[in-house]
Amino acid sequence: MSDVSSRTGPVHYVEVDDALCTGCVLCMKVCPTKAIRVKAGKARLEGVCIDCVECVRACPEGAMKALTHEDFTLEESSNFTVSASTVIYSQFGENVLPNDILLGLKRMGFKYVHDQSYTSEMFSFALGLHLRESRKIPDSPFPLISPVCPVVVRLIVHRFPSLFKNILPLATPREIVAREAKRRLREKYGTPSEEIQVLHVTPCPSKMISIIEPLSQTRSYLDRTIGINRIYEPLNRSIQEVDEDRVLHYSSGVGLGWGMPGGEIAGLEMNCLAISGLQETILYLEKIEMGLLQDIDYLELRTCPEGCLGGPFTVADKYLAKNHLQKLIQIFGTKTRVKYDYIIKLYKKGWFFADRKPDRLVKKPSQRQINQRIGRLNRVDQILKTLPRMECGICGSPDCRTFAEDVVDGKARMEDCLLLHERTGK
Repeated sequence: MSDVSSRTGPVHYVEVDDALCTGCVLCMKVCPTKAIRVKAGKARLEGVCIDCVECVRACPEGAMKALTHEDFTLEESSNFTVSASTVIYSQFGENVLPNDILLGLKRMGFKYVHDQSYTSEMFSFALGLHLRESRKIPDSPFPLISPVCPVVVRLIVHRFPSLFKNILPLATPREIVAREAKRRLREKYGTPSEEIQVLHVTPCPSKMISIIEPLSQTRSYLDRTIGINRIYEPLNRSIQEVDEDRVLHYSSGVGLGWGMPGGEIAGLEMNCLAISGLQETILYLEKIEMGLLQDIDYLELRTCPEGCLGGPFTVADKYLAKNHLQKLIQIFGTKTRVKYDYIIKLYKKGWFFADRKPDRLVKKPSQRQINQRIGRLNRVDQILKTLPRMECGICGSPDCRTFAEDVVDGKARMEDCLLLHERTGK
């Protein structure tokens, strides 16, 4: 993995290893935002990357690589508060319980260790409160969409901007943990917030992106991320050496289930759906855009296959991991352990809500911009009529329409279409 934290200017969250890239166009074909082109036999990132890592999954040569915080080392652990994704509880097999993992993190030297699954359980209850409250408000947008997956949020902002209003206005559990850790440590020890570092152990690189460029809130309270795959071996050794019985894990199976599809909405007595997989997510966003799902209260959307269990930084097989989480849910029960009155009090105080300024993301275009867009679309359509429409990708663009757009924008030439050249002889 490569380090993105020190880069300046426009940031891409995937990079291409030219030594491994064969220019096969598979990455270009799966990119949902059409951000990849193939030029001179090598893939290039030229558009908006939403960090879905579909190109990483598709590349047979391993040439597409996700970016992460490589400048973090485990030797720095004593300077950090750590909060791990609930997915981590699924990675170590049936004989390792959540408390063992938290104690293992503690033994590794992290200053404070937080059980994010308990915060997730609190979030689930607050989510139910907000959905019931929103249904009473006329003209509230439905279905509401989970803010948990940063890829989904970025996909909405860049491809479905009209649906930004549908994103649940609550802060994600990982951000709540980081925010409250900084607040409590500041109040307890008088430590300035900027000196309190919070590390998130993640199954995917998109959590790092939500730190650098948060879209569903004005700022991130997290400071660094580390992939589960990078911390797995030292944590596994630490777990084997744990010799204390302090309780750090407090959630029931409701919080533990967050690691797999349907975990976020489990226990909600409302009309909710859980969708996982990038193409399925796009399909349902299109349905919402067409107004077809207004009877649904909430959509839990995850772009990775099998949700976060299918993240590229996980270690365990996603189906075995799911099986393990299901067994943990049986052990810890399906009845929530949170205090209802306490959660209601926090909810009314706004404790769960994100600080959001959507106007900075979704802006109305001026009339002049609209006229320019219409002129551009007309030129694109004229070029498209002349193309063979084979959608082959040989030109280096993902499809014929995108190629026509690239020609209009000066990024490609008509002669780059080899099939057109063969047909016309020009």
